[in-house]
Amino acid sequence: MSETRTFLLEIGTEEIPAAYLEPGVDGLSLGIKGILKSQGVVFDEVRSCFTPRRLTLFISEVAVRSEEKLGERQGPPTKVAKDDKGSWTVQAKRFAESQGVGESDLFIKENDKGSYVAVKVKTGGEETRNIFVLRLPELLVKIPFTRNMKWPQSNKTDFARPIRWICCLFGDEVVEFEYAGLKSSNLSYGHRFAHPEAITVNNPKEYVDKLRKVMVIVDPAERRKLIVAELRKSAKSLGGILVEDGDLVDEVTNLVEYPNVLCCDLGGFMDLPREVLQTALAKHQRAFVVEKGGKLVPHFLVVTNSPKLDPDLAKPWFERMAISRLEDADFFIKEDLDKGLKPLIREEARVEWIKGIGTLADKTTWLTELGLFLGKGIKGFDTKTCERAAHLAKADLLTNLVREKEFTSLQGIAGGIYSQKLGESEAICSAIADQYSDTPRSVEGAVLGIADRFLNISATFVAGKPPKGSSDPFALRRQATAIMKILTDQRIHITITSAVEKVLGLFGKEEKGQIADFLRDREVLFFKDKGFSFDWVDAVAAVAADDPYDAYLRLSAFAELDKGEEFRLVAVGQKRVANITTRNTHTSQPDTSLFQQLEEKVLWREAERIKPEVQSAVKSKNYKRALECLLSIRPAIDKFFDEVFVMVEDERIRENRLNLLSSVKEEFLKVADFSQILVEGGP
Repeated sequence: MSETRTFLLEIGTEEIPAAYLEPGVDGLSLGIKGILKSQGVVFDEVRSCFTPRRLTLFISEVAVRSEEKLGERQGPPTKVAKDDKGSWTVQAKRFAESQGVGESDLFIKENDKGSYVAVKVKTGGEETRNIFVLRLPELLVKIPFTRNMKWPQSNKTDFARPIRWICCLFGDEVVEFEYAGLKSSNLSYGHRFAHPEAITVNNPKEYVDKLRKVMVIVDPAERRKLIVAELRKSAKSLGGILVEDGDLVDEVTNLVEYPNVLCCDLGGFMDLPREVLQTALAKHQRAFVVEKGGKLVPHFLVVTNSPKLDPDLAKPWFERMAISRLEDADFFIKEDLDKGLKPLIREEARVEWIKGIGTLADKTTWLTELGLFLGKGIKGFDTKTCERAAHLAKADLLTNLVREKEFTSLQGIAGGIYSQKLGESEAICSAIADQYSDTPRSVEGAVLGIADRFLNISATFVAGKPPKGSSDPFALRRQATAIMKILTDQRIHITITSAVEKVLGLFGKEEKGQIADFLRDREVLFFKDKGFSFDWVDAVAAVAADDPYDAYLRLSAFAELDKGEEFRLVAVGQKRVANITTRNTHTSQPDTSLFQQLEEKVLWREAERIKPEVQSAVKSKNYKRALECLLSIRPAIDKFFDEVFVMVEDERIRENRLNLLSSVKEEFLKVADFSQILVEGGP
């Protein structure tokens, strides 16, 4: 086995924005893998780490040389490479020289394109360290940051933030290259405040431990685990429990190199709505709250990037900043409640929703009509609650609180709070508050949320701004996924076609089906992401994609009945039925008088037997029962194919047998298109 070493690359920078870090190291990781594979360098695992001040790569078991391979290089045609006497021409000699070989190494090679001169050449065997030296600068240029900076010492190179050092080792050897005006070395740096001095890294294997000693936890997973543990410990010391916020923990993890949790006092403002209090602290100070007995305690926790911070000096600063923001929130709420929601509803007519589609007042009207349309027939749906909630739903977008940047995320929630304080019923307030959630608490909230997303998606398509490639500026994919989640979670039957047609009717617009196709595509991805087998999803979507909850029930029945061999055999049989009837356009019932073999009669009898049972089961959405009925005729299908030749010369007999199989296929299509199912070991 060839010699291997561990590779380390650390790019030290000024603080990089939290959102840039993971895409940055992911791009770095993919790039280095591509370089090594293209150069034939064997390696084991690529591991990436990061802090706000460094992007780091480890690669284990990297071969010290690229793999040697013996190949052939093709030169000029034989008629050009040899003269009339059979000697090598000038062209052939130049080809040999270009390949670094002598004339004696040339030979003639025949292939499907003719006769050519060729030479055997060795490739690879290059020192991996030299590959790193040559290719790393071009790799760093290609890291996919959203926005880059230039700085005077960078030799016109740009990066997410100014680069201050580069540590690069291959085993205990420095990989020397230059980038952005800096030369790589074996030096790294500790925490900016706790240990700003340089440290020497002798080998990649000591890197993580050495940095930990200088107050830098380079592994984000380790950093996150420590943050959560310290937050919970501090919450316990306050006599409560931490209000978990995974997204905020992720953000804070990307903001610190060594976390230090600080307990701060909230003072007053405990009468502010909990959602407002929590949002103000999270958005403005990235602070966590603590609860006891379901109520917030008058304290908050902040995660600082200063391991040696003096709490007595720092706490007053954090507390003053929190109080300042909460004073703003308190002022906004009082101003909004003094004004009320009615004037804001009138003001909606002066606010453009989407150019060319309508105003916010138009959207409110359409939301009401669409909500009532979608809710019709849903068990437990209250028309008056939905109508009133829809009427008030968008008023909070014009409030002082929601217009303030830090509180934009409270849209809907703020409307629910204000509606409650202004005397609306709990059901109405709940529906308003849940309109943007994908886990609404009531059926009215679910319908309101679904209707709002249908309007947003349809209007954006009609305005000519659908998602393209990776670009989805209006988050339509996320909204479509939320529709699917709400429908399945709440067990609501709504057809995509009827909903889209209703929306377009409200707009007074026409559209060629892209909206419904987009929604059905998102539905398929939603079910595959939920863990359903991709071929089951395709099979069900072929016949039932228009009603997402109905499709979910069918997939659940598949998951419950897939018990291995029995299911595999019926899928194989049904695929044979589907394949042989692919081009059959006959839709008439088979003529029983033309049956010539017992197997035809048995299959027809079995198909007629299950027909009313399947129809009844499908009508009642009992797809498990429908599948059981279909599975029961497997022996008859298998026997038919074993004993009956379908494509006989007699046209009447052939068509009659195809009609028989088409009738069987129609029964299966009431549940799914079984021809879409992949079967291992099947014919």
